[in-house]
Amino acid sequence: MNYQKVREPATVSLPLLAEVCRSFGPDILSLVEDPAEERTPVAGCVLYDRFAPPTPFPGAIALAVGLDLADDQLPERLRDLAAAGYLGLVYKQHGRPDAGLRSMARSNGVALLRASDAVPWDQLTEILTAAIIPHGASVRTLVDILPGDLFALANTVASLTGGAVAIADPEQTVLAYSTLPGQPIDDTRRNSILQLHVPHSEQNDLDYRRVHAARDVVSVAPGAQSLTRSAAAIRAGSVVLGSLWVIDADNDHDPQTARLLLEAANVAALHLLHRRTHSASGRDRQISLVRPLLFEPDRAELSATQLGIAAESVRIVALTAGGPTGSAPAALQASLLVFDTVRTACAVWLPTAVCGLADNVVYIVLPQSATASFAFQREAILRITHHARRLHGRPILAGFGRTTPIGAVPESRADAEVVLAALLRDVEEGRLRVDSDDIVADQQSLGPRLQLRQICADLRAAGHLPGADATRISDHDSRKKTAFAETIRTYLDCDANAIETARRLGLHANTVRYRLSRVESLFGVRLDDPDSRLLLWLQLWAQGN
Repeated sequence: MNYQKVREPATVSLPLLAEVCRSFGPDILSLVEDPAEERTPVAGCVLYDRFAPPTPFPGAIALAVGLDLADDQLPERLRDLAAAGYLGLVYKQHGRPDAGLRSMARSNGVALLRASDAVPWDQLTEILTAAIIPHGASVRTLVDILPGDLFALANTVASLTGGAVAIADPEQTVLAYSTLPGQPIDDTRRNSILQLHVPHSEQNDLDYRRVHAARDVVSVAPGAQSLTRSAAAIRAGSVVLGSLWVIDADNDHDPQTARLLLEAANVAALHLLHRRTHSASGRDRQISLVRPLLFEPDRAELSATQLGIAAESVRIVALTAGGPTGSAPAALQASLLVFDTVRTACAVWLPTAVCGLADNVVYIVLPQSATASFAFQREAILRITHHARRLHGRPILAGFGRTTPIGAVPESRADAEVVLAALLRDVEEGRLRVDSDDIVADQQSLGPRLQLRQICADLRAAGHLPGADATRISDHDSRKKTAFAETIRTYLDCDANAIETARRLGLHANTVRYRLSRVESLFGVRLDDPDSRLLLWLQLWAQGN
């Protein structure tokens, strides 16, 4: 396992700022201000706490999580960073003007790197750290990498083989990729890195199935916009954990590279198992932290602090899979898979969101701010639901709750659950297509049906439903095999129009008129009285909903 590099190792040196930026690509990180003109070596990166003096670190890049571009103390913070030897600052714009920050950076000699709003900070930290590894450090062997450090593993394999590397899970989610400078790149790799998922196509699905089924290295021929790749499945026994992909730009099928790729796949299995163990532990911890926020108002503030939610208000989304669930263990396992998919997708499309799970429902906590847009959040949730449906083969539905303060989060959760229950009922009754955009909704978009259901639920809880009139009619229909309830309900739905009622029911108009003429004598209900009509309609509507 102690392989030496296939290509000649470079002299040990720190990467230049320009080389680090090329490792990312402009879709992830852009160099927008550089007083040093890109020739400065980068020594490392650290998360920057804007509320504490920066620790001296000459040549480092600071990642300014949560930086407020309107902060009055920005000039002082940049001066402190420059005095501590920092080379640059990574920030996110979130649609706000950054001209002032750029001017201050130029004045203080600090480089500015603007990160995409859609890329989560933890991913930026991982790949920036991997890109800053001193070039000579890439001569280390596969066994020198810390357990679970997939980006370091990808960089090492890329250094040993000379090709760009990506590591993906069985669902084609990109877990890590190499960031060494000068690597060949194509549209498939660029889009996979940007979305953290391989672009969906029949050919890509076929290629992944071939790799997962093979015990040897598979060569994947280039498509219209792709380079040739060599790939190997990552296995633990008979279980496929993922796959390791190397771009073979020269298409030379080097046997030594193939042997290294198989060895790297074996090492990657250990890293993935380690990652799974820690991921499951982290998942359980997050679920346990989110639960008090959703269900225990007295502990909501503490829970929000522990989860890093700084916003004063949030909106809850309740999300679940429709269709049969099977046994309780099977339902729980399916819910955990949906939770993992949603949490990963949120890291891409809603990086400030926090996910939880309770009673087979996935909850997404969306921090609200002055720049938060319901339309943007709904569109992101819609993407996530369609993405999850494609991966799991089941309809995924999502209901939005209202925006509430942190202390009143259970109210937003309850709203979201009501909407989700209505969506599940509509799918079950055939009123909602699972491939439509209506699978994501809030109370306003569902309209009066949801409000009527809530009114009926309150009346039922108070003992006013199902109602004596509707009960007598239903009992009569059951005993006599008649259809008075359906006829009356349709008649009332048609604004007391007997001809339209007959058309909807497929009956002769005289049949409908005869049935209606018997309602008062049989059940004591006058259909010509507006109050009686309203009460009976509500009772019959509640029976059907």
